Amino acid sequence: MPHSHVFAPLAAVAVFAGLAAVDTSAAATLVARLLPVLTFAASMSAAVNLAARVDLFAWLTAQLERATASREVAFAGLLLLSIASTVFFSLDTTAIMVTPLAIQLAARYRLPETAAALAVVWIANLASLPLPVSNLTNLLALSGGIFSSNHDYMRAAAAPAAAAILVAVVAAYLARWRHRHTAPTDADNAPQIHRPTGAAAVLGCTVVALLTPVPYWLTGVVAAVAMWFAVGPAGRGEGASSLIPWPALRLAATLSAAATLTLQLGGTAALTGTLAGTHPGVVAAAGAVTANAVNNIPAYLLLEPAAVDAASAMALLVGVNAGSVVTPWASLATLLWADQLRRTGADVPWGRFVAWGAVLAPVAVATVTLLASL
Repeated sequence: MPHSHVFAPLAAVAVFAGLAAVDTSAAATLVARLLPVLTFAASMSAAVNLAARVDLFAWLTAQLERATASREVAFAGLLLLSIASTVFFSLDTTAIMVTPLAIQLAARYRLPETAAALAVVWIANLASLPLPVSNLTNLLALSGGIFSSNHDYMRAAAAPAAAAILVAVVAAYLARWRHRHTAPTDADNAPQIHRPTGAAAVLGCTVVALLTPVPYWLTGVVAAVAMWFAVGPAGRGEGASSLIPWPALRLAATLSAAATLTLQLGGTAALTGTLAGTHPGVVAAAGAVTANAVNNIPAYLLLEPAAVDAASAMALLVGVNAGSVVTPWASLATLLWADQLRRTGADVPWGRFVAWGAVLAPVAVATVTLLASL
């Protein structure tokens, strides 16, 4: 057994134990904040991975190919689907559900696989500002009391959210142009795939349920259980454990606990004190740097004391959401995206992801902050 398989869980336990020893209330609050989102990510991953085992995404792609032969329509549709999924269902849902579909579309429409994959993860992060449910960090901001209501939050987020989505779409088309020579020149005819009726029904019902007041984590759990029965013995394959990206979830939880522990020990008091009351662009830049260093959820928790009003809170969200596209661990959605790429056999080297992100993150954060201030 690799040492990391033993060390990582022990590290997580040690960090949470240290936090509980310092402040039991803070540890309990963190668990209450993280448990729903991690449960949702785990359960939705299981549901989507089960659906992939019975070729649901290949079947959906085949249906789209029969409807249109246009690569332009297919790529634009992928971007629109990614935006809608992120805005209404959260960036983690997009990373889990849309990534395997993007890889299928790239193969069938002779699109650059790298560009299609990057488009999904960029939109997942940059388009996660419009609604509180679009990103856990937004919910954290709403629960902090700076925004008095969902409407108050959405009014403040409207301009930066639109700017961030525009930047993501432009970046997606630039990536498609840059990687145009890597697209396959030919593809086989659309495969004849038997419609996985049960899996399609479960996925459809899940999408509808995510739009209702039902807690999103409960929807994910029900979806996973329903999909388990829908795919039957043939689709269950290796069992339940391999369906869930445990390393990604564990890393997000450990980093969040470490950030909260640092905050309780006063490790960021000087930084947040300096940031409080400064220009929103400075707060956004600090959020982006911190998110890429330790993940966007703990980054928000660390810098939350600097969000003294709606403008600075929104700037911090711009930084930790739109700026978290450089390092692999900067957002849970990126880790979930990478897990889906691995399961589909797609190859997007981390070096390429980092190189693109190093350009995109500062451009996105600066552009969004500038446009939001006009």
